[in-house]
Amino acid sequence: MRHKVPVIALFLVFAIALACKKEATALGEFAFLNDFEGQFGYNPHVSLGKVSHSGKAFCRMSNALEFSPAFIQQFKNISAKPFSKVRFSAYVLIPDEGTAAALVVQVWSPENNPLKVDQVNVLGSDLGTNRWKQLVLEMPLKDLLAPENQLRCFIHNPGLQNVYVDDCLVELLP
Repeated sequence: MRHKVPVIALFLVFAIALACKKEATALGEFAFLNDFEGQFGYNPHVSLGKVSHSGKAFCRMSNALEFSPAFIQQFKNISAKPFSKVRFSAYVLIPDEGTAAALVVQVWSPENNPLKVDQVNVLGSDLGTNRWKQLVLEMPLKDLLAPENQLRCFIHNPGLQNVYVDDCLVELLP
């Protein structure tokens, strides 16, 4: 009877470790996820509730937030490995048909000049209202991978209206 408790505890430890490893492997080595779970209490725009796409946390953009929390990183801080493109995806919920949002990917020079900007614009009337939809944008990185150049990925809320964001994923692909 005494051996059952340690065996079960050991099994649970291995199962949790395997589950964590599986999730990390599924995202890939150069994938960066912001599900906002760790930002509640630190970021006033992150809320908890049933409205989230996954988990409990999500970012609520409104008249106080034009740009979502962003992924901003120089290529030299990501890897010396060359990449062919970046894929940025996020789940967006728009409550009103007239509300607009944009999924944005930018590469900036060290002199703070935009080298390339790409975006996907959406309207609530096209996307559908009050439901989570995944937006995806892929941008080729040819001739943009200088180590000092900066990659920026974010959601733009040009009308300063209610837009909900969750599960932002930046993937650098070979």
